[in-house]
Amino acid sequence: MPNEIRKDYLLDRWVIIASERAKRPTDFARRPAQRPSAASCPFCPGNEAKTPPATLVYMPSNGGISKAVDAPGAPPRKGWLVRCFPNLYPALRPREAVILPSEELAVRRDAVGAHEVLVESSRHEEHPGVARLGQLRWVVDATIDRVRELSKWAYVAVFRNHGEEAGASLSHAHSQIIATPMVPRLVAEELEASRAYWEQKGRCPHCLIVGLERSGDRLIYENNRFLALAPWAAVYPFEFWILPKRHGSSLLELQAEERMSFAHAWRVCMGALAEALGDPPYSYGFHIAPSGGGYDLYHWHLEVYPKLVIQAGFENSTGMFINVTAPETAAQSLRLAAQDIEQKLRESGQS
Repeated sequence: MPNEIRKDYLLDRWVIIASERAKRPTDFARRPAQRPSAASCPFCPGNEAKTPPATLVYMPSNGGISKAVDAPGAPPRKGWLVRCFPNLYPALRPREAVILPSEELAVRRDAVGAHEVLVESSRHEEHPGVARLGQLRWVVDATIDRVRELSKWAYVAVFRNHGEEAGASLSHAHSQIIATPMVPRLVAEELEASRAYWEQKGRCPHCLIVGLERSGDRLIYENNRFLALAPWAAVYPFEFWILPKRHGSSLLELQAEERMSFAHAWRVCMGALAEALGDPPYSYGFHIAPSGGGYDLYHWHLEVYPKLVIQAGFENSTGMFINVTAPETAAQSLRLAAQDIEQKLRESGQS
């Protein structure tokens, strides 16, 4: 495939697909890193006192779960399935905002909001690519619970960093939630682009993307309610997105059966990434509509960004990107790995 320059589906963002500089998928594969001991991990069972009191705890109850919080001053709850608490070193804090003086070109505002950690399992290594499907379903539910609770802020960002190169300081399976007092720039750009497309064409662009990619060579995985694809103008090698087939603007709109279907798609695709590339470092983020409603035109989705290359001078100085692996090539490798993961889930009775 010759080199070409591709534009994002919606954003004014250009990516050079440098296939002539391409690496084979196996060139990105990494040997499993040595994991630190779980004995001193503050997220592991028995170490709950090393973190702030939990804002949400899922406890086992008659084959299901019950929800609780840690009462101030009381001992932390034990035997949990999922646990969420304020970040010990928060980027934003939930308090009354203070008006800070600004100048014409030096604008600032108080760092208010919320910053939480969602520990996805009591098992240290139960990351999404290897997790039990039932456990991932609890993670989906807990994420939705916290997004709903924090929706008094303008935007709620749910994201995950996996591996030291991706910014994870602790190896225990966890994600983070940051609620901000304003809508972030990229989300605002996506909203505006979606609105403009809807006004011009009369339909949601992401719904069109789902239909376009279902029969294309960038398809990675599909079940009855979700689809995973390597985006047309992927910024990162092996970047992929998971999108719901049913139009919806937020995780808060997921129905019970959709939550399990998403957990299944999530498990298969993250497992495929780990299998194809040897558990690489990655980040991901949920793209959801801002809080407060009125964004029905937006189509929520999950974007996964493997950290396989370093973005350097060209990217930082131009805002353009170079991707050395064509999305079609990445999709083929991930699709084959996803088929293998799906087969393993069937054999284990989880599919």
